[in-house]
Amino acid sequence: MLTSIIGVVVLLGGLIFFHELGHYSIAKLFGVKVEIFSLGFGKKLFSKQIGETQYCLSLIPFGGYVKLMGDDPYKGVPANEAERAFCTQKLYKRFCIVAAGPVSNLLLAYVLFSIVFFAGQPMVATRIGSVSVHSPAWEAGLRSKDNILEVNGKKVIHWIEIDDTLRSLLGQKIEVKLERANTELKVPIEISKVRVKNAYGEDIDAGGIKGINPNPLEPVVGISNPKSLSYIAGLRTGDTLTKIENKPILVFEDINEALNSVWADKKPIVISFKRKPTPDAKDILEQTVSLNLPKLSKEVSEFGAGTLLGIYPSELFVRQLSAGSPAEKGGLKVGDRLMRLGEKSVYSFEEIVDYVQGQGAKGEEAKLTVEREGQLVSLSLKPIETHQEDPISQQKVKKHMIGLSPWAIYHEPEYVVFKIREPIALVKHAVHETNDLAKKMVVSLVKLATGSISVKNLGGPVLIASVAGKSLDAGIIPFLQMMALISINLFLLNLFPVPVLDGGHLLFFTLEAIKGKPVSIRTMEIANQIGMIFILMLVGLTLFNDITRIVLH
Repeated sequence: MLTSIIGVVVLLGGLIFFHELGHYSIAKLFGVKVEIFSLGFGKKLFSKQIGETQYCLSLIPFGGYVKLMGDDPYKGVPANEAERAFCTQKLYKRFCIVAAGPVSNLLLAYVLFSIVFFAGQPMVATRIGSVSVHSPAWEAGLRSKDNILEVNGKKVIHWIEIDDTLRSLLGQKIEVKLERANTELKVPIEISKVRVKNAYGEDIDAGGIKGINPNPLEPVVGISNPKSLSYIAGLRTGDTLTKIENKPILVFEDINEALNSVWADKKPIVISFKRKPTPDAKDILEQTVSLNLPKLSKEVSEFGAGTLLGIYPSELFVRQLSAGSPAEKGGLKVGDRLMRLGEKSVYSFEEIVDYVQGQGAKGEEAKLTVEREGQLVSLSLKPIETHQEDPISQQKVKKHMIGLSPWAIYHEPEYVVFKIREPIALVKHAVHETNDLAKKMVVSLVKLATGSISVKNLGGPVLIASVAGKSLDAGIIPFLQMMALISINLFLLNLFPVPVLDGGHLLFFTLEAIKGKPVSIRTMEIANQIGMIFILMLVGLTLFNDITRIVLH
């Protein structure tokens, strides 16, 4: 709570200060008298007169204002100071003074992103965490722990650059340059169609390398045959391996690497593992089992040498069944290993999802072959149609399911600190990032207006306080990133052609330039009343959304 309060005070206070400083600076530049500079609205908590300007800190912190002499059409201006009044300035000067506030927020975002990229931004690295067996990525030769250096001749530093580069290359055959065991390789691969979410949370088809994931699988094992060496030794599905002999196991791929490095026929080995005694247990003791390695067959499974001990990736094992689901009613059991979908062998949980979706869309049964206690069992399950609410658009999305969850648990990806120290490149990148986010926000606003994105996604002061607190907890760089993001929001919001906002004043000035005379006071009064109603409705909606989030979560 304290962090949220500090975060929102610093964040909003800083953004409001720079916004009002923009108005203030340009007004001073043009010789316009500034009577009041206030952070906040309402009752003044603190004020100090310095020269001709009163500087104030006011009660309501969500905003601020600069009071210029002559900006109120109902108040007169002393004749001896008429040339310093806002209303007597040339049109371009008035336009610049009003526009300076939003522009200051945009410039602040440029500066903040420059600081972020200079200090270093944690980004998901280009190292592949896992590769699905027999996926297009696997068939092309990509493997877990490969570090991607270039995509189609373009150097990539973090994972987002890989995704962004591939999206427009659907159907093309390209070359991927990678590093494997300190050796550089070039791998040709055809870009597949993958289903991804765009920046607005919408599902779209785009180019990608199907089968790769920056997140490696946790070293959680699946064992379905009670006659296997690992089962007899005491290992069970859901156990997390920690060491094989003295070699640490951090991700699933380490299991086969460690086995291959120590393998010798009939050699006794010790495997260390952790097992939760109960689902809610917090303290998990490390245990060990011993077994003798068998003869290393020339025909080792695609899943690696671990299969000779009965060890398979946990993502192919059933961890949980939904009550009353087709999977439960159709005879699927917890601990089953999924082996075939129809007549096709299965190598990843993603294939299971795609198969069930396809069969459900056609109105056909999903035919599964599973291994259960060393025996093959064939099942036919009828997928049911469900409608799940998309968290962004709030629209109902049709999906088909049979009601099973796998043991698959993914590890955190590797991160790299993305830094830019060359001044020109730093500024260019900061400007590009700010402008790109601004464009995406404009598109998001259009989608909000057309209903493509639900207004439930709008947030008010409570959400801002929560986000500010969490970003501050994460560190100064995430906090500055969030500050830059909200500064861009303020830049766009204040440019809305809504009276009482800066954009409304700019609209009046534009009409004045077209007509050759100012908009009438009566017209401005009516427009301001409509604008105030709109702002109050928007504030009410965001507060309602904030309260709803608190109640629901």
